[in-house]
Amino acid sequence: METARATADTLTTLHDDLTHGVGISGPAARRAIHAAAQAPTFAGSIRTHRQARDILGNPALTVYDNPRSFLMCVYNRDRALCHRLDVTDAPRLDRCQPSCANVARTDQHAAQLLQHAQILEKQAASEALPGPLAERLARRADQLRELADRHEHDRIHPQEPTS
Repeated sequence: METARATADTLTTLHDDLTHGVGISGPAARRAIHAAAQAPTFAGSIRTHRQARDILGNPALTVYDNPRSFLMCVYNRDRALCHRLDVTDAPRLDRCQPSCANVARTDQHAAQLLQHAQILEKQAASEALPGPLAERLARRADQLRELADRHEHDRIHPQEPTS
C-alpha cells in the first residue's frame, strides 16, 4: 500500500509540475510524461489493496522519485543498470546510475544538483582537507554541474505554463 501511495504521489506531483511548465529531461522523460498524464485517474488516496495492485501492476506507472540521486527512475527492468544479476521487479534506488535509460530529471532535480555542487565546492576549498579528498569533491561537483547543464540543454516542456 505504501509503495502504491508513494507512486501515486510521485505521479500526481509530476503531473502538476509538468502542467505548470516545469521542464523534464533524460532518456526516460517521455515515459515519465506519459505516466504523469495518467495521474488524474487515481488522484486522491489509495484506499484498497486492489487499487494498490492496479497501480503497481501497471508497468507504465512505475515512476520512483530518488532525491538522493537527484532524479526519477521510470523503471523498466530490461533497461535498468541498478541491478544486473538479481531478478527483482523493483529498482535499486541505492544503485542509480546517471547513464541509465530509466533516468528522468525535472527542473527541481537540476536545481538540487547545482545546490549540492556548491556545497561540495565549498568543502573542497577548505584548507583543512587533504589534497586528494579536495580533488575528489571538486570532481564530483563538476560531474553534478555537467548533469544540471545537460538537463538545461535537453529539457522539454510538455505543457505551456498556466497562470
